[in-house]
Amino acid sequence: MTIEDTPLGKSQSEAGHALLDGLDVYTVPASGDGHPMTVYGIDCGDEEEGSFDGTRKPVLMLHGRTWSSVPVYHLLGGPKNAAAAVPGKESRSLMETLRDAGLQPYAMDFRGFGGTPKDDHGWVEPNRCVADVESVLKFIAERHPDPGSGGQSGMPALMGWSQGALVAQLVAQKSPDLMSKLILYGSIYDPLIRYPPSPLYAKNVDLRNETAVEHTFDGAIEDFTIEGSIPSEPARLFAEAALLADPFTAQWKNLHQFNICDPARVNVPTLVIAGDQDPYAPLRVQTDLFCNLGRGADRCWKIIADADHAVHLLDGRDRFVATFKSFVDNAKKGGVDHYH
Repeated sequence: MTIEDTPLGKSQSEAGHALLDGLDVYTVPASGDGHPMTVYGIDCGDEEEGSFDGTRKPVLMLHGRTWSSVPVYHLLGGPKNAAAAVPGKESRSLMETLRDAGLQPYAMDFRGFGGTPKDDHGWVEPNRCVADVESVLKFIAERHPDPGSGGQSGMPALMGWSQGALVAQLVAQKSPDLMSKLILYGSIYDPLIRYPPSPLYAKNVDLRNETAVEHTFDGAIEDFTIEGSIPSEPARLFAEAALLADPFTAQWKNLHQFNICDPARVNVPTLVIAGDQDPYAPLRVQTDLFCNLGRGADRCWKIIADADHAVHLLDGRDRFVATFKSFVDNAKKGGVDHYH
C-alpha cells in the first residue's frame, strides 16, 4: 500500500490530492514491519542535483489525535493557492512559515491518518507511533548530516501537538539521541490521568479494527474556541481540508501506553508552549509538565495570550513561530531559560 491508497492519493480524490500542493512527499519504511510511512517536506531540494540546502535545521512535526499533518500544518499552502490570491484564503501553512524563517520542516502521518495507509490491524497505538517516529527521525538525520560546528544542520528537532506531544515525549524518553530539541505544543499530558489497560484475559476482543466512523464538520472546528482569533472563512476551509484528508476516524487503542509519560525522564532541551485559553492544556497541567522536566538541559516555557489549542493557525500565529524559531536556533545547553 502507498499514499495512493489513501484519501490523499490522486486516484482516490482530486480534491484531497490537491492539499499536497507545494509539498515534497516521501515514503519511509517503518522499522519492524516495513509499513509505508508518508512524510512531507517543503522545498527540500535534491542532494544529487545540488539544490539541497544542508544548512537549515530540520524539524519533524507530529499531528494530534484526530487529523492528518496535511491540513494541520499546510492549510491553504502551495503555489496554486498563492497564485489565486483570493482574500481570506491566504496561506496558513506552518510548513511554509517555518521554511521562510530559515528552518527545514518535515511532518508525518501516523498509520491510518491522511497519506499513511492503515496497517493490517487498523488501530493506532502509542508504542507503534513511537517506533514509526524513530524511523522517520533517522530518515531525516540521514538527509541532514551534521556538517560540523560551522554548519546549521544535524539531528532534527521534534515537535508534537496535542496527543502527538505525548508521542513526542515518549520518543524523547526512549531515544533522546535521535533529536536535538523537543517542542511539546499544547500537550495533553496530565499526571492525574491514567488510562486503563485492556483486560488481560478478556474474550471476544476485537483484534482488528474494521469499523468506519465518519468525521463531522463540527468535530473539525472544535479546536477553535476563541471568537475572533481566526476568521470564519479559514476555519471553514480547515474543516473542509481536514474532512478530505481524514473522512473517517483513525481509532486509537492501548492508550495505557501513555501512562509512562514522565517529564523527569526528558533530558533534552525542551520547549513547552501553549495558548493561555487552551481547553486541553490548562495552566495547572502545563505547570506540572514544565516544572518536572529533567535537569541538565535548557527548558523553556511560553504562554501565548488570547490563543486556544490551534495557536499556529490563528491570526496571532507569528508569536508562535517566533518562539519556535528562537528555541530551535538556540544551541546553548546546560542552562535554564524560563520565560512567560
